[in-house]
Amino acid sequence: MGVPLLPSRASRDNDQGSPNSTDLVEAELRVYALARGASLLGLGTTDDRAQADWLAPLWDAIQLAGVAHPGLAFAESAETTALGGVLAPILANSPDIAAMLGSLARFHPLVGRNELVVRERPAGSGPATVSVGIRALDDGAAHPDTVDACFAMLCRTVRRLAGESAGPDQVLLRRPEPMRPAAYHRALGPVVFGQPTDVCVFGPAALRARVRQADPAVLAMLAPYAQRQLALNRTPWSAAVRAGLQEDVGADGPPRLADVARAMAVGRRTLQLRLQEEGCSFSSLVEAVQRDRALALLAEPEPTGLPVTAIARRVGFATPAALTRAVRRWTGLTPSAYRRAAGESRKRIPVAPVDRTDVRP
Repeated sequence: MGVPLLPSRASRDNDQGSPNSTDLVEAELRVYALARGASLLGLGTTDDRAQADWLAPLWDAIQLAGVAHPGLAFAESAETTALGGVLAPILANSPDIAAMLGSLARFHPLVGRNELVVRERPAGSGPATVSVGIRALDDGAAHPDTVDACFAMLCRTVRRLAGESAGPDQVLLRRPEPMRPAAYHRALGPVVFGQPTDVCVFGPAALRARVRQADPAVLAMLAPYAQRQLALNRTPWSAAVRAGLQEDVGADGPPRLADVARAMAVGRRTLQLRLQEEGCSFSSLVEAVQRDRALALLAEPEPTGLPVTAIARRVGFATPAALTRAVRRWTGLTPSAYRRAAGESRKRIPVAPVDRTDVRP
């Protein structure tokens, strides 16, 4: 689930992801890059849906400007209020770090949709822990500086709220160990480099750390409000996918799941899971859009209606035979028979009788 320490480019103000919204962290990162003398010429906007980590060009530009460890440097200078909205005061008024991380997991859609995953491991095989991991939009590894910035901002936030003991027990990073790792240990605490994943692990002592100056009355007021905002603003994933398919299904065939997921700024597996939770699948949505479009075109009367071969091509079927098989499955009729039946239905539409009760001879 996306945690808003680095809101994604698809985050929307109090919503689940609109490409028209402003990414506050991206804007702040651009300002930081310019202040450090980085050249952004030719970068345009980082709203590049073909790129798994849309911040990568900015990190590269900052590094070319001579900034060491750009992710850590940015996190040190950035205002953690970039979290924005109602989430920041909810975190600040959570009773302890365990509850704060739970709030990140629960309310992240209000701010962003980064592929930042919060997982809890109950006590049993070992002490209870909560891990915070990060993935790119294609479910692969995020850019190393995106990871550094996210984890450094997370560590900075929990230590500011609950003291130094609230930091993670261990931070695992994919990146190889740098020649001078001191900056990582200062920002993150105990770090192990060259690992198969990027993750912050919070142990029992950190999870029990109390948040200073937390006000339970404020939390009790804000949490229900945030939950209502989630319910009001959440667009069903199936509706969002279907709306996108309405535009993209065409002669080149339906778009791939990976392309749709990237356009929605989520990972492929995440999108599959969200659709499954709503009782549908990507393939069923593609077929529903193709069915509605094909049957609507077949219902157009001859001779103005398109021929079956043209309809098959327009709806994204490889051959007219594939369309014929699909129409048989949907209606039990061939395309030609369905077209005739639609025409007969139009002829049988009854004309409303004239009310003659007030007609006088």
